[in-house]
Amino acid sequence: MKKTIILFKRFWPTMIVLAVILYATLASDPAGAEELPPIPHIDKLIHAIMMGGLVGAIAFDSQRASMKSIVLTRRFMLAVTFGVMAFGVCDEFLQAAVDTGRSFELMDIAADWTGSWVAFLAAPPAVLRVLKLR
Repeated sequence: MKKTIILFKRFWPTMIVLAVILYATLASDPAGAEELPPIPHIDKLIHAIMMGGLVGAIAFDSQRASMKSIVLTRRFMLAVTFGVMAFGVCDEFLQAAVDTGRSFELMDIAADWTGSWVAFLAAPPAVLRVLKLR
């Protein structure tokens, strides 16, 4: 129980981002989805932002939990990025499996992966700057 509380205290931003992503991608009618501006493929931009945000949140929480040293190494960020990419694929399969009117789309996976790689490059310097470690 104590480890769960510590995990929640350290990674609450990541958990919130993950909950928002799951709601936005698995709910049959997420709040405000019908009111999106009529911009072609805006849903793909939203997918990229969600997965990039998840990579960024994990990077931020991991570094914040270990302020004594810099943990955002290339190896760590690759592991996080590939993990989020796998999550994006699983999320698309879940959309197809759950009867909510959502479907599996390869372009959503491409958008998820693009957002993950953008965050792979952008998150470490941004996190270190926000936490004033550089």
